[in-house]
Amino acid sequence: MKPWKTLSKDIIFERKPFFQISQQKIELPNGKVIDDFFQVHLRTFASIVPVMEDGRVLVLRNYKHGPGRVVLSVPAGFIEPGEAPMDGAKRELLEETGMVSDDWTALGTYVDNGNQQGCTGHYFLAKDCRRVQAPDSGDHEEMQIETMSVEELDAALKANEFGVVHQAANWAFARMYL
Repeated sequence: MKPWKTLSKDIIFERKPFFQISQQKIELPNGKVIDDFFQVHLRTFASIVPVMEDGRVLVLRNYKHGPGRVVLSVPAGFIEPGEAPMDGAKRELLEETGMVSDDWTALGTYVDNGNQQGCTGHYFLAKDCRRVQAPDSGDHEEMQIETMSVEELDAALKANEFGVVHQAANWAFARMYL
């Protein structure tokens, strides 16, 4: 299989730093040209499954406007321009939970839409997390921090408590290592 060729790209809508839509002219491997192929570009993020020293997993409950309900989540946030994904993950873990870890596993980098792109997520597992300060996320969100066992989180995944695919995926990725 051969990759598609981008012949041209025009930004048709943009709200920095959050959102961009581009219209591309694409040439397929068979020579067919598509004049109006659209991609959506959202900010890159890091998502972290933090496992405490006692083996329980730290999770958050908070309202997410996408699904329109309170969901179960793990610490996550945007990576700042020029920031390495691991550094962004460590910063987000500290800001949202007051926790740090010396045992990190990168679980992969994925886009959320196979052709239109969407956003890119960097997924991590942080083991032996310990509190070093009070949480101070500075976000607009209210968060309730709690811990759950691996079995409780598996049940939460089956019960659709995560509500956001990035959060559910990160738990599934981390589960391979727990």
